[in-house]
Amino acid sequence: MLVKVAARIRARGLGVGFAGVLLSAMLLVGCSEEEPTEAEAPTEVQTDTGAMGEVLSSLPVTLECPVPVADPLVIEDIVLEPAEQALAEAPAPAAQIPKLSIIIDDIGHNRAAGERVIALPGPVALAIMPFTRNAQALAQLAAAAGKPVMLHLPMENMAGLAIGEGGLNTQMERAGFDAQLQASLNAFSPIQGVNNHMGSKLTADRERMDWLMARLGERKLFFVDSRTTKDTQAAFAAQAKGVASVSRDIFLDNQRNDIDLEREFKLVLARARKQGSAVLIGHPYPETLRFLERRLPGLEAKEGVRLVSVQTLLSRAQ
Repeated sequence: MLVKVAARIRARGLGVGFAGVLLSAMLLVGCSEEEPTEAEAPTEVQTDTGAMGEVLSSLPVTLECPVPVADPLVIEDIVLEPAEQALAEAPAPAAQIPKLSIIIDDIGHNRAAGERVIALPGPVALAIMPFTRNAQALAQLAAAAGKPVMLHLPMENMAGLAIGEGGLNTQMERAGFDAQLQASLNAFSPIQGVNNHMGSKLTADRERMDWLMARLGERKLFFVDSRTTKDTQAAFAAQAKGVASVSRDIFLDNQRNDIDLEREFKLVLARARKQGSAVLIGHPYPETLRFLERRLPGLEAKEGVRLVSVQTLLSRAQ
């Protein structure tokens, strides 16, 4: 009978914990093999005024053991207050689950690689190079699949490496900088945010970072700092201009063998657990894509870390 009572209580939405408390109370009240002595005679059960009190007050003070199967105890409908019902149904707080956001850079040159990124589980972001032949097609496919779409904006680096069409450099004056930036922002759509391609020299230039963030603010776009230099000014400029931003924690694939990929992945998971969240950036190399195709399914169940969109992390302190 006690099993039936617990089942009926769970059916009313009170949960396993409530059923356990009720059954324990019933057993303590009078379920014993011997008749109680006078000194042990049960007294009136004092109950609270809530749902628990209503249930206990509706029960007899003593229960015979064993309870006859032919004499089932029926508990009437129990109505919880709205606050009690919400508490009973509330899931575990999402804020307590470490979060990981993944961005794949350099998308747009190879359509097949871009489509493999789109097919990855979860909201993995595509950072698409401007003026590449597959940029528009992949942006549309990614948006249709619910993936974040970003402009992977070329910026000047300290090594003097070629940065590709649409790049920004520290020699540009304001008018030329703005014109090139607007052209890159209009190169494909839709986009939700921007991150830097290379940029170790430009991101350290506070004045031009201010110019960049002013335009992103006008378009309500977020910025992810790839942190290609310790001297970056991007986060400071974003904060000054009111642009939502977050910074990279780990590059996944500086080395592309399975051992190094796994080591960097475990490192970013550890960072997420320590900080509460982390940002991982990778590239559409075959080795990287094979690794993520194997590692991402069931990530939360296996590692206790939830894969989320980059937008989810935008409020993280810099």
